[in-house]
Amino acid sequence: MRGPNSFLSHLRAQADHIAVVTDELTLSYGELFDRVERKAAALEEWGIGAGSVVGLEIGDEVEHLVASLALLTVGARHITLPTHDPPEAKQTLSERVGATHMVTSAGASPEGGASARAADAEGVVYLKTSGTTGGMNIIAFSATQLAQQAERHPEYASERLLRLASIEHNNSKRHRLYCAIMGGTNVFRPTLEFDVAAFCARHNVTCLDISRMHASDLAAQGGIGRFEGVKLRTGGSAVPIDVRRAIEERVTPLLYVRYASTESGAISMAGPGEHDEMESVGRPLPGVELEIVDLDDKVLAAGETGRIRLRAPGVATGYLDGGEQTASRFRDGWFWPGDVGMLRADGSLIVQGRQDDMMILNGINIFPGEIERVLERHPDVRVAAALPLNSLVHGQIPVAAVEVVEASSVTAADLQRFAREHLALRAPRRVIILPRLPRNSQGKILRREIAAEFEKGRRAP
Repeated sequence: MRGPNSFLSHLRAQADHIAVVTDELTLSYGELFDRVERKAAALEEWGIGAGSVVGLEIGDEVEHLVASLALLTVGARHITLPTHDPPEAKQTLSERVGATHMVTSAGASPEGGASARAADAEGVVYLKTSGTTGGMNIIAFSATQLAQQAERHPEYASERLLRLASIEHNNSKRHRLYCAIMGGTNVFRPTLEFDVAAFCARHNVTCLDISRMHASDLAAQGGIGRFEGVKLRTGGSAVPIDVRRAIEERVTPLLYVRYASTESGAISMAGPGEHDEMESVGRPLPGVELEIVDLDDKVLAAGETGRIRLRAPGVATGYLDGGEQTASRFRDGWFWPGDVGMLRADGSLIVQGRQDDMMILNGINIFPGEIERVLERHPDVRVAAALPLNSLVHGQIPVAAVEVVEASSVTAADLQRFAREHLALRAPRRVIILPRLPRNSQGKILRREIAAEFEKGRRAP
């Protein structure tokens, strides 16, 4: 067996520091390492080590963290099989990575894959992300790459981190691992509904990291003063300036908006005093080299709009088995996240939208974000999602779906007129009001499901 917790060996000197907190449990790093070492020994007894590929299906967050660290320690590769996913989805993931074993709370069992990795391989975490056509890409991150990404978050060393999304989700898992690697305190939420502000106060949470949808919900609820001293960090999708202001005014002034991707980890961060009408996502983090280039890959000057590319330690170099986008997203030593933006003279980044999401209506380039920002400025709109519908005549027609505040009497026609006043030809040609915009389990809006709603309207008699 390898030395216990080898990739966390730099933390052995702080064995008494608190590593994990829940309502029922507190673990020091020494106690966490003991659990990881015992789990690693059990994994080896089950025949799991370097060369093994594991499907990890554990819903309990602390147990999941311990198992993940143990799998990295013994040099195995693993992917999370979320307990809330249907069996066929988990089976697809397991087959895609060639799993040799399944690990659950009850123990381990063999799968059909064949071990083929070098005996001295590093432990690896597989994360999944969507492809442009709705397919799934899978990315392998070694323990070294995770540590390199974690170093962009030196603040974790002194933070007590709470995430509302479970560790079974991609982004939560990587940030839980970052926090452990940097020697911070991972605070885990209760399984049932709870008062977030009271929980933060009870456990001295210093950083609440949540999705943009969760952040909007907190802003709608209010509670200024209840989150005193708590940083609220969000990202995953564009955060309009009105939403940022609502959070600063109604939740906490310590707002941080992150720009990141599954393939790279965090890229830039806008903190207090950096939120403006252009919706900056801050300057690239230390170690991240970022450029804006034109269609010929020529670097553009400050203030010019083009495609974003970046490189940094720990960034992925491709997708598992090539994936559907490896050639276009990883080339010439750069990662191309598929976003369009510009760098201002002060070095801060403005992300203007997804290159693939850009609509072209009669030759006019329109980004969904510009429509969404306008609609979300209407006092009756909680959140909006814009997207294109294909048209034989016009190329693409911009449309939008909105979720409105409770008891609102606003109509779709009212919102369309409001958008037209501010956007003219860039305004959506149709607006629909839905009781709730479809979201995945992490709060991300599912635009394909919204597009299906518009298609239903087209087919209606």
